[in-house]
Amino acid sequence: MAKFRKLDKQELESQKSNLERAELGQADLEGIDLSHGILKEAQFQKSNLKKANFEQAGLNGADFTGSFLVGANFKSARLLRADFTKTNLSGADLSGTDLSSSWFNKALALKADFHDANLNRAELNQAQLKKCNLRNVNLSKSDLRGAHLMESDLSGARIPKSHLSRANFAGAKLEHTDVSGCNLSGCDFRDSNLKGADFTDSILNRVYFKGADLTEANLSGANVRGSDLGETRLTQTNLAGADLTLATNLTRDNLMTALIDRKTKLPENLQVTWTSETEFECIEVAIEE
Repeated sequence: MAKFRKLDKQELESQKSNLERAELGQADLEGIDLSHGILKEAQFQKSNLKKANFEQAGLNGADFTGSFLVGANFKSARLLRADFTKTNLSGADLSGTDLSSSWFNKALALKADFHDANLNRAELNQAQLKKCNLRNVNLSKSDLRGAHLMESDLSGARIPKSHLSRANFAGAKLEHTDVSGCNLSGCDFRDSNLKGADFTDSILNRVYFKGADLTEANLSGANVRGSDLGETRLTQTNLAGADLTLATNLTRDNLMTALIDRKTKLPENLQVTWTSETEFECIEVAIEE
């Protein structure tokens, strides 16, 4: 079991307006109240900060690497370039925080609350974010490669031009989420709610969409080659200019509910004949192995 330094929490609380670059690593600071404090570039590596209160604190450049932050309160804190690598943030409140260019690589943050947070250019490579509240977050140009976001709520989130390859969104909610211009190769969207999501010009190669609801989603210009579209709902889904070459389990009946154009590329088993500029007929043919 890790040994923690014993620091006087009451003394630190009384000095919280002047703790810039404070050396507070490997300390037992469970439940400490540093709300509204000035802690720029403070060092908290491998400390016990369970249920610590950092609400509205200034923590730009702070280092929490390897710390235990279960149930901690960071609501509306300033955390630009903060380092949460390999921390445990399960149940923590990070709502309304500015986390621009921060690091969460390999962090554990089950059921954490990030709603309305600014995570622009943040790194969340392989982060465990299951059942998190990520509503309306800004994740523009972020790195979420291999992140686990199963059953999380990303409704209204802005994630354009981000790298999300191999991320797991199974059972997640991305209703009206902006994921345009993203690399989503190999992602898992099984049984997810993608209603009205914007995937314009995104790379969606070998994505698992089985059982997902893509009603009114926009996949125009997207690369969906080799993806599994079994049991997906495609009602009014915009597939104009999308490349669905080698996509599997896409049926005629499902395609007929979507919106395509003459630039849409379809798998070999679906053959389209255009009867007008906007209307088409489609037949499903067997492909010899």
